[in-house]
Amino acid sequence: MPALFGPSPVPDRSLISFAEVVSIGFETSVAAAERLLPRFFRTAAQPVVTVTRIDYSDVDYLGGRGYREIVVSVSALHGDDERPSGFAPVMWVTEPGALISGREFMGFAKLPAAMDMIERSDDGRRFRASEYDAVLIEGKVSGLRPLSEDALARVNQSAGEVRTFGWKLIPGDGAEPDADHPMVNVMRWHYDRAWSGDGDIRFHRPDFRDAPLSARVVDVLADIPVVARRRAFVAEGRAEIDRSATRRLHG
Repeated sequence: MPALFGPSPVPDRSLISFAEVVSIGFETSVAAAERLLPRFFRTAAQPVVTVTRIDYSDVDYLGGRGYREIVVSVSALHGDDERPSGFAPVMWVTEPGALISGREFMGFAKLPAAMDMIERSDDGRRFRASEYDAVLIEGKVSGLRPLSEDALARVNQSAGEVRTFGWKLIPGDGAEPDADHPMVNVMRWHYDRAWSGDGDIRFHRPDFRDAPLSARVVDVLADIPVVARRRAFVAEGRAEIDRSATRRLHG
């Protein structure tokens, strides 16, 4: 969009030469995970909620600019496929170009947020996201230890195709929506360096006046029970957003 002025500047594939990832996950209850999934998906046997903060550099369709992103996902299954993938009930991004392309084509529920660069220390990382002056999310990882070469190789083997489920929902002018179907999207990663550590995530509870777009979202996320914490993952490497692999799934 706007369609009258020629094809989209967003290519079938975007190659990201450098990206930094901080991923913090925890196990939750099936009942809590079900509240984060639309009717097309079901929960994995042991659902995991993951909050992933990513800094992308040199993005082609942004004229070489980068952007920052937070992805909230919950492990889910679709149809007869028993491979769990993350369904993303919400994402936050700093650039409108990334927000528009993700919502209109890929079925990602993206919202705008302000994010500073990921804060680094010798053995940790920190990040936060805000709407206006209201803090939405804070994350931190401590006690980082580098992955061995063998462990990094195993991570890269599985990271060669990372699927994320979306939900394309476009309301209509009546009771029936114009679009209402599940999506699957693919990213491909290769990490040059990676670490594991102890992660902690905090969802704040701003009121509607302070964060009118995100207040309801983080209020729900703050109520998700933490059954067990997973090891946090921090990495640096390159990525490919493969939009040619984006597909509509059967309902």
